Amino acid sequence: MSSDHIWSSRAIVCAEPKSTAALAFGYFVVGIGAFAVTGLLNEIARELGTSIAGAGQLMSAYSLALAVGAPLLMSLTRRFGRRDLIVAGLALFGFLQFAAAVAPSYSTLVAARIFAGLAAAVVTPHSIAAAGLAAPPGQSGRAIATMFLGFTLSIVIGIPAGNALGAVLGWRVTLGLVGAMSFASAVWVALTVSARLPNAPVDWNAWRSLAGNAVILWLLLTTALQCAGQFTLYTYLAPVFRDSLGIDAGGIGLLFGWFGVAGLAGNYFASRVIDRIGAGRVVGACLALMIAAFAMWPMAYGSLVTTMLAISIWGLGGFAIHPSQQARLVLLAPELASASAALNLSATYFGQMFGSAFGGGLITWSGADALAWGGAALLVAAIGAAFAAGPRPAARDNVEQA
Repeated sequence: MSSDHIWSSRAIVCAEPKSTAALAFGYFVVGIGAFAVTGLLNEIARELGTSIAGAGQLMSAYSLALAVGAPLLMSLTRRFGRRDLIVAGLALFGFLQFAAAVAPSYSTLVAARIFAGLAAAVVTPHSIAAAGLAAPPGQSGRAIATMFLGFTLSIVIGIPAGNALGAVLGWRVTLGLVGAMSFASAVWVALTVSARLPNAPVDWNAWRSLAGNAVILWLLLTTALQCAGQFTLYTYLAPVFRDSLGIDAGGIGLLFGWFGVAGLAGNYFASRVIDRIGAGRVVGACLALMIAAFAMWPMAYGSLVTTMLAISIWGLGGFAIHPSQQARLVLLAPELASASAALNLSATYFGQMFGSAFGGGLITWSGADALAWGGAALLVAAIGAAFAAGPRPAARDNVEQA
């Protein structure tokens, strides 16, 4: 893709500021649809007759579908307009949330989650690429962090509200409401995002270029490892909170909300400093914060205050790291932003899938007390991968795209 083509696409999007809000709302809805089940594991397991570890694999199924689907669908859909793909993906995502809400069995719910992951695999990379490439020079990091704000708000607002509704009306109502919001989001994007927004072709040459870039590969491994570390514990937070603190679904929802508030603060901080100090430094700080939080976790059992402190520190790092990683990838290869966004999503959800499965295994083999230590080990490995990427990404973090 030529630099003129990149900058012309920026002019299109910057001329329509409402489109950014529409795209962020779409990410908000996809975030709720992805993670709402984590706060409803107890209710889903009880109604559908499966174990907590089995219910936790609903996240694994969704994550695997998105991880495989993001790069594959990026190539298969390259002939379609970017806006049309986002609209179609949101509409399909909404339909599948309704399908999940009426699922008569665990296997049917798993199937709905798999196809919802494929729909999200279309929506998310195109939305991220549009945000990054549409930004003025030197502001790509901030634009991507703003885009991720929609995702963060889904944790702060959507998941606690969904948990509260689930406690009163049931988990099926929660998923049905997500479906309705997804349809509304599709309409908003259709009305505000320009149909002229180009969809850069992602062919074999693009994938080969990315595969041959060692720095990008190390950054993708960093993403996968940190997500695996987080989701080793995050997937099972609802039953951990219940057993540790003796609280019900409403209290669990409030703790998820507190976690999201900390994430919102971290996301805001990242948006302010990422273009000044470099995304690489932000990533390092985020990993250090998360390791500190996981090290505190064993001391938090039975203590609400210590639990809130640990999830505050975790939330600060856990949310800010995602836009920072994506910003590094966009700045390294702006002409391949769509492809790198798809691969970073794959790394994210492969990591989440592995973390969910790994956490389920730890519960079965060693009990829930092992979750924090297993997650911390993976986060330490993520620091090693980030270090192996070398100084090159940090040196280019603040370079204006040309």
